[in-house]
Order: sequence, then structure tokens, then C-alpha cells
Amino acid sequence: MANLAADGRFDRRAALDNAQRLAQQNKLPQAIEAYTQLTRQDPSDWASANTFGDLLLRANRTDQAIREYLRVAHHLTNAGFFARAGAIYKKVLRLDPTHVEALRETESLNIQRFAKTGDQTKRVTEEQVRVEPAPVAAAVVENPAIAETTTAERDDRHDCTWSLDQPDPSPA
Repeated sequence: MANLAADGRFDRRAALDNAQRLAQQNKLPQAIEAYTQLTRQDPSDWASANTFGDLLLRANRTDQAIREYLRVAHHLTNAGFFARAGAIYKKVLRLDPTHVEALRETESLNIQRFAKTGDQTKRVTEEQVRVEPAPVAAAVVENPAIAETTTAERDDRHDCTWSLDQPDPSPA
């Protein structure tokens, strides 16, 4: 293995450099394999996992990309990075606007982001941000242009009380 250091351990830096070089050269199968190895060796490297998802998407492996994005978003949510997790969920919803898990996790995420203990002015109830997958899916099927609009445009059109485009009010 070319990614082993002199002492026989995995050389993460060399593996990452190799993976990035392959991706820049548009050698998708080799880059995907390199990022697969990276994410297996270091499952907590969320930046590499996100790039791995992007490469899977470029290789038209959408289902695998969605699974990788969801894994990253779950970790970011658990670590308290709600805005970053929201951005990853937006990637999933751009790929599949009817993805039930992404819709539900986005709902939960927004409840966590805006429901601050002790701050009654920002308290948001579950009913205020309820996302029902069936109406969203029906709206997208009836009007495909909905999937192409930005979140802010949808917020204006549907009088939503929140947006993933807003700054993250949660502590860093």
C-alpha cells in the first residue's frame, strides 16, 4: 500500500493528498476508492466524507451519495453544528425533494436550533415547523419549479417562520 508510513501505519496525509489529486484529475473511480479508504481509516473526518459524497454524486451514484451525506449530517447535528447539518440536509433535499428522512431531520433540526431553553421569545413549537412529506412531495410533483427555487423564495411564498439560510443562532 502506498499510503503506509515507514513504520507501517496508515499515512493519512499521503492518502488525502492522493485522493485530492485523483479528484482534481477527474479520475472518479480511483478518487472514490481513495476516499473510501480514507473514510474507513478515519470515520470522524467529516470533510472527507462530504467530499466522498460529492464524488459519488459526480459518478451518478446518487443513492450512495445521499447515504454519505446523511451520515455526515447526523454527526454534525450530534456535535451541535446545526447550520452545517442543515446545509448537508439541503444537499439531500436538492437531490430528492421528497426524501422523508431528510425532511424529518430538517424539522427536528429546526426545532433544536430555535427552541432555546429559557428564551421564551424564540421558543418554537413542533406544530410551527411541522414538515409533512406528502404535501411537499405533491407540491413538487404538481409544480417542478418549486424544487428549483431557493429556500428564501419558498419562505416568502409560504409564510414560513424559519429558513436554513438564516444565521445559526446556536452556540458554536
